[in-house]
Amino acid sequence: MKRLLSVIALVFTAVLALSGCVNMNAEVNVQGQNKTTGVVEVTLNKENLQGMSLDELLATQVDTEAMEKELDGKWTYSKINEGENVGLRFETDGVKTYTQLKDAFKVFGFEINLADDGQEVTFSMPGDKATVDSSFTEANLLVNFPGEVTSHTPGEVEHHTVTFDMIKGAQVYQATGKFDHSLFYSSIFGGALLVLTLVFVLAFAPKGVKETH
Repeated sequence: MKRLLSVIALVFTAVLALSGCVNMNAEVNVQGQNKTTGVVEVTLNKENLQGMSLDELLATQVDTEAMEKELDGKWTYSKINEGENVGLRFETDGVKTYTQLKDAFKVFGFEINLADDGQEVTFSMPGDKATVDSSFTEANLLVNFPGEVTSHTPGEVEHHTVTFDMIKGAQVYQATGKFDHSLFYSSIFGGALLVLTLVFVLAFAPKGVKETH
């Protein structure tokens, strides 16, 4: 990925030098109004490590201390070792505001933007800010909304998720989705119903019961 920043790029560069065959999947998760999290996974097949383990790759090719300094306060990371694939998983260090998530994704060269009008939230990212080279076999960006997806360009929609294929590329990646206010409204309705029930019970309770109150 041409625009990855220096320290993080070392992880990709080291892997690409060995195999030229890397999968990258990123996620932007909108949990609510101004509440988000993010994920970036980088994986490859174990066979492409040419006999090295992931730990050996990181120890010999990556300045882990410098990488952790770059990630501090923005991302945590863990190692992936699932079946035939190994790699790294980066997760945001807790829930972020739109601005904080934008700042966090800059570590990977992603110029994401999030904004809402109280009813819907819109994601956008310039395509030229996330250029993927031919060494990547898979590079997807998933945007998960709390409610229904109302528009997107380009991308594919499944339930509340829009998936952008960054290998295909685009001038801009954009998607809009609704907030899910159903829980909020159900809580209000449930509270109102409880109050009405108590009023009804007290109003029609036997006189002796009322006097005890």
